[in-house]
Amino acid sequence: MAEPSAAALVAHVLRRLTFGPSEAQVAHLADGKDPKAAADAAIQWAINSKSRSVLPEKLGDNGSDEALRGWVDNMRSADAGLHEKMTWFWHGHFATSSDKVGNMALLLAQQKLLRTHALGNFATLLHAIVVDPAMLLYLDASGSSVEAPNENLARELMELFTLGRGNYTEADVKAAALALAGSDVDYDTGNVTRDPEQSLGGEVKFLGRRGRFDAGDVVNTILAQPVTAEFIASKIHAYLVGVPPSKERVAQLGTVFRNAKHELRPLIEDILHHDDFLRTRMSRPRYPVEWFVAATHAFGTPREGEDTDINPWTLEQLDQLPYRPPNVAGWPPGPKWLSASQQLTRGSYAWGVSWRMRPIEATDLVAATLKRCTIHECSPATRASLHDAALATAGSADALSVSRRLMTVALLSPEFALA
Repeated sequence: MAEPSAAALVAHVLRRLTFGPSEAQVAHLADGKDPKAAADAAIQWAINSKSRSVLPEKLGDNGSDEALRGWVDNMRSADAGLHEKMTWFWHGHFATSSDKVGNMALLLAQQKLLRTHALGNFATLLHAIVVDPAMLLYLDASGSSVEAPNENLARELMELFTLGRGNYTEADVKAAALALAGSDVDYDTGNVTRDPEQSLGGEVKFLGRRGRFDAGDVVNTILAQPVTAEFIASKIHAYLVGVPPSKERVAQLGTVFRNAKHELRPLIEDILHHDDFLRTRMSRPRYPVEWFVAATHAFGTPREGEDTDINPWTLEQLDQLPYRPPNVAGWPPGPKWLSASQQLTRGSYAWGVSWRMRPIEATDLVAATLKRCTIHECSPATRASLHDAALATAGSADALSVSRRLMTVALLSPEFALA
């Protein structure tokens, strides 16, 4: 197999670390460089880039639309790099849904919290999320008391957020629920208060430690467990590399993360500079939000006089609407995102908006289409499908009609469906 080109490696890096890429980004970062140097440059650009947030400060009457459009606009920004991608990762990790919380302003505030710590310190983020008003409402921790403790937050904090199944006991869940009890959220303002009479007054035994625990003590005890660093490192590795790490790699990454005192950048840099990152290409499906934003980049600037508005509510049809994860476990990875129903919805969207695109003007329409979609490693089957699409309309359709057909085929190809 031929070695990948500079453009192919840059496109791979940006598929993983951004919500693109665009044709212009790939060309700029690959220009004049050998493949490894180009990939390294793309990694460093993505790590250092931080898009200017266009999220609203306050929400008006149509708060859901404002919050959604603001986030998708951030994802589509030309300088949206790893910081934006990790903000999305944490939204899936600490999943909280507007369907249950109801107050969109609280979800917006939580998203800004995730954005603040997306590449910062995991311990700081965990301390903040366990007392976040949207999270307290979502996991029924608001109003929980020592007389009738709700165990949802305690359980998910360990099972999904930090330790993973098998690394705690039911007794630990009950102890953590008692320690976390006593908080109340003002639904209108988001203010969190703590009622001493409904809070833990005595001692509990939690993960082998005994004491008068509060939320901070619970978090610190969890962070002290070696498996916490390994659990988070494994999940970030799977997200960025596309496959779970080996047992040996998990141990290595856990050590890196612990030695960095839970700072995320050293962990992520270790993952990205390992050979596995560049070698493991197209190894996981693109999430719908990744596909959607990448498709908007591929369509490019609309023709003069055409509407430039991007409708982010299309993501609802694609089963991945920001602020509305399906449950506390977030959106599942895996082959679900390659299903026939996903392809039909994606194809309908692509064909429906492609009439606004500028026609592809090139002698080799197939090569130009692949380049516009930043597909630089293409199977013979996909290339043949594009040739067939071009031949089917040759001489019998205008340039825009030909371009629409080619773009739709490319956007539904396996290469565009994978990250």
